[in-house]
Amino acid sequence: MIDNIEIWNKDNNKIPIIVSIPHSGTYLSVAMKEKLIDNTILTNMDWYLPKLYLFLQNLGITTLVNNVSRYVIDTNREITDCKSDSYVQNYIYTKTTFNHEMYKKVLDNNEINYRIKEYYTPYHHFITNLISDKLAKFNKVYLIDLHSFGKDIEEDIVLGNKNYKTASYEFTDLIKDSLEKNEFKISLNKPYSGGYIVKKYASENVETIQIELSYKKYIENRIFGNEAFPKIDNNLFNKTQEKLKSLFEELIEKTK
Repeated sequence: MIDNIEIWNKDNNKIPIIVSIPHSGTYLSVAMKEKLIDNTILTNMDWYLPKLYLFLQNLGITTLVNNVSRYVIDTNREITDCKSDSYVQNYIYTKTTFNHEMYKKVLDNNEINYRIKEYYTPYHHFITNLISDKLAKFNKVYLIDLHSFGKDIEEDIVLGNKNYKTASYEFTDLIKDSLEKNEFKISLNKPYSGGYIVKKYASENVETIQIELSYKKYIENRIFGNEAFPKIDNNLFNKTQEKLKSLFEELIEKTK
């Protein structure tokens, strides 16, 4: 059994930055696997992000990594009574991101409540505690939620801050300018303005922003379809990793 959640640099409160990686996990419980329709393809994970951002460990940045698949339960969704079939709104998906049915039969409430207790609540508990620890040392804390996407658009990276409701122009521009210096094409809030995590944890003392990176910039430069575990282009991966590392090195210097 894997650890459901990893925390890198948990007790290092010398840097006012917290990174969240909620959608890269691939772990599925045995019970869930048994409930899936045969040959179900679980698509659109934030593939390989913990590997891509592994440098955060050495930089000393506190990083929360969810090892459980978003298809078990989506920690970047609010728990509501929403009955939509769309994964965009549901915290437990009934269909894949390509709109294919997932389960042989409807999940019962016991299964849903178990997933909330075991996988969802702990992730948010850790975010809350990490923010509290940082605020004991700093007047301002920065939470960066990392994602990736397969959508075929012109931009390489989409920054989401709920149209500047969760992050200041100053902090957003700091990230945008650093990425553009490394020749990334940037979009602000389109088509991704930020999910539940950036919305939930933004406050007067906590700025939050979502960084969405195109698969084309670190996996392969192609159009992606209904597939799982796409192959990494190592040369592309390594170049993008170095550019992202320079972003976080700059953030460390300018947010202290």
